[in-house]
Amino acid sequence: MRNDGPSSSSSSLIVRSTVGVVLALLLSAASVAAEPVARPQATIRWSRDSLPPAAAVSSRIIYVHKCPLVGCVIRPGTNDSRTDTSDIPDQQVVISQFKQTQAVWNKMMDCVKATYAPFNITVTDVDPGNVPHYENIVGGNSGAELHPDFAGAGGVSPFTCAEIPNSVSFTFDVYGADPDQLCWTVAQETAHSFGLEHEYNANDPMTYISGGPSMKRFQATESRCGTFQAEDCRCTNKPTQSSYKMIAAMYGPGAATPPTVSIRSPVSGVKVQPKFVVRVAAMDDVAVERVELYIDDLDTGVRATTPPYILTAPDNISDGPHVVEARAIDVQGVPASATIDVEMGPPCTASSGCEGDDVCVMGVCLPGPDVPGGIGDSCTAPTECLFGRCEGPAANEKKCVAECDMSAGSCPSDFSCVAAGASGVCYYNGASGGCCSAGSDPTGPVLLASSVLGLLAFRRRRRCCR
Repeated sequence: MRNDGPSSSSSSLIVRSTVGVVLALLLSAASVAAEPVARPQATIRWSRDSLPPAAAVSSRIIYVHKCPLVGCVIRPGTNDSRTDTSDIPDQQVVISQFKQTQAVWNKMMDCVKATYAPFNITVTDVDPGNVPHYENIVGGNSGAELHPDFAGAGGVSPFTCAEIPNSVSFTFDVYGADPDQLCWTVAQETAHSFGLEHEYNANDPMTYISGGPSMKRFQATESRCGTFQAEDCRCTNKPTQSSYKMIAAMYGPGAATPPTVSIRSPVSGVKVQPKFVVRVAAMDDVAVERVELYIDDLDTGVRATTPPYILTAPDNISDGPHVVEARAIDVQGVPASATIDVEMGPPCTASSGCEGDDVCVMGVCLPGPDVPGGIGDSCTAPTECLFGRCEGPAANEKKCVAECDMSAGSCPSDFSCVAAGASGVCYYNGASGGCCSAGSDPTGPVLLASSVLGLLAFRRRRRCCR
């Protein structure tokens, strides 16, 4: 990448992408490194037009222009989508025909529209004519058709750290029949025309790095900028950038799209105990801001703001039937909910009070080792566990765990309470082979190494069959 810096004479800066061999980077517990995607990257060129920030955006239309058989004629000069004039080429050029099928084009357009759906922006492939709009030219066998500097690029946009009215950006036909790659570049280049920088977040279309979904969406989280390494942003007056927040602040929200939400546990119709745990799955096209817990239409005040969404019900719910509601709210304030019916009963014990595959942990029935992700199920990462904790003395001995308080009977049959400071976790030992094993730590503590909990000491507890 070459960064020449804006000059006083032309304010011209070319940032070129290079595509080479992708080097594998190591992952560590402290941080996760990222690698650039082996693809023709979208890039920027500082515009020759020095424009002050506008008080209001000039348009809400993005025209995605598919170059026809005769190609797209681009004239040199001040950026103007209405006349296909761009300040990137030094002379008049022709961008050759987009050669992929109509089916690929349609899928790409659906993706671009979905990417911009959270905002008050219209995406179209029909020329809006002589009205202000942003244009993304799609075609060309190589970026060199536009300018020799972009021979290896996947796309390019003029850039000024602010909106460029009537901007003309480019997506080159170098990805084959891959609508997601085309969509990624169209979204990135058009957003560059709004003043957004490259972002070091693999889920965002402003990224260069691998590891995220193929269909990327503008993220509400604050992320560092940068292409091949994280660095402070240059245009936001702070180290980070949130592409979603920036575009929403400029253009306003689009049509409200509610999140999707479901209650993973408990299942509807079961008996529950005071302080029962509700595990919720919630997703949104941008981001879920929080998940709230309601009992019989009353707000409990219990909230979860990060996945896995785990909510613990209050301990003052009366015995009998109740309706449990998990309400997810996205960053636009749009709610969605899921409900189940439960029956509140007395606390369970280590040997009784739970039904089916549930086991009793500190008086509450939780999914046990026979349930995928339940307490005692084998795991390799916390994301595989319903309650977000995966611990064990070795990589091949990790189990999903839940917290216990070291008191007698706080863990179910065939589990040990493993000390972790003032509390502990219930660790599954496997079948006991008989009821009521009385072992009270006959061999002393067994140490368990954990990256999260440090050194944990096993203390054997009385185990009784359910």
